[in-house]
Amino acid sequence: MNSMGQGQEITASARPLVSEALPRPTLVERFIEFNSWPTSRKSALLSGLVLLAHLAGSTLAHFGFDASSNIDMGRLDIFMSAWCTMVLVFFLLSLSVARAGKEGRWTAYAWVSTYSVFIVVLMHLFGTMSSPHVLWYPAAITLWAVYFDERVGLFSALYLFVLILAVGALELLGVLPYAPLLLDRTVDAQHNLGWFGAHIVVIVVLLSLSFVLQWLAIAVRRLQATRLSEAHALLDRSNRLIRRYVPAQIADGILAGREQAPNQNERRRLSIFFSDLVGFTEIAERLDPEDLSHVINEYFSEMTAIAQRHGGTVDELSGDAILVLFGAPQATNDQDHALRAVRMALEMQQAMLQLNARWSAAGITETLQVRMGVNTGVVTVGNFGSAERMKYAALGRQVNVAARLQAQCEPGKVLISHTTW
Repeated sequence: MNSMGQGQEITASARPLVSEALPRPTLVERFIEFNSWPTSRKSALLSGLVLLAHLAGSTLAHFGFDASSNIDMGRLDIFMSAWCTMVLVFFLLSLSVARAGKEGRWTAYAWVSTYSVFIVVLMHLFGTMSSPHVLWYPAAITLWAVYFDERVGLFSALYLFVLILAVGALELLGVLPYAPLLLDRTVDAQHNLGWFGAHIVVIVVLLSLSFVLQWLAIAVRRLQATRLSEAHALLDRSNRLIRRYVPAQIADGILAGREQAPNQNERRRLSIFFSDLVGFTEIAERLDPEDLSHVINEYFSEMTAIAQRHGGTVDELSGDAILVLFGAPQATNDQDHALRAVRMALEMQQAMLQLNARWSAAGITETLQVRMGVNTGVVTVGNFGSAERMKYAALGRQVNVAARLQAQCEPGKVLISHTTW
């Protein structure tokens, strides 16, 4: 017990060193984590960053356009101030929703709807079909599709297209002035249906292509994530299934790619446990098949659970016999192997009292007892069999000694060899 306790203390003291050595998450890993955020939290972050960008951009725009004699600076400053105010209000609103712990998916659509209006107004101020600010359109769609999801991206694409089409039509009809921010009215020569039609075709084609590519990229990422999740679920089910037929330590090694080749066997000192139910063949003839199945399954479930708690490798369940190895495939030292084997055997005998009481309460009158033998010695351990079918096993005289000890043991007792003692 002292050696086991010291081992636990060493492990506990080493944990901080292990955690400190963990690599920092990459930008991609951070983005994956970011995708699981609530929508309201995403909206708050986006509007906060955009607010900073707008404050800096508005200042640069003011001094940049102020050097030009072709811009109505008063109208531009009012518009940029209103835009910054809108972003600030939305930042505070989405932040309050995020702090309340709500998903707030509506914040994404509210942000897209409101911000799109300002993009279209900016294009209108500089001339809807001649402004370089039309680049805001694909940039916004790309950002929103990747930042939120493809549904928000699709909504923004349709919403922006309708707004641009509506404002352009109103400009052609004379309801709205064309490029009211520009003082030089030579731009009015572009105010006709031919100019509008030529540019709207280019805008629709390029922006539709931009959105389709973004949508496909997001859809591929989502499909890959779904397939990866399904593969992990299948691997987890396969792992649990393999562990039913193969010792747990061996199953873990196979899944981790550490399985041994058939010729890679080794001689190793093990503590070997062997148990057998007393008179089970005769008892099985007196039990109904349903009761027999219930008894043997519950017996094996309880015994294997105890073996796993003590770190034993359940190598074989044959009939009503159990073979457990200590020291393979994972080894500590001879004393620890023997101690764990004996402690496991004692706990198994105690568990039999509880199992018999449970079976008796269920109407099964037969009382089952187990003989157990433990031996320590050198055996050959590894994978045996053919290329098509393998079995992890321990072979040698010491395994037979454990079986003979079990046969000589009193029912309900544990008999150990002198080497184990």
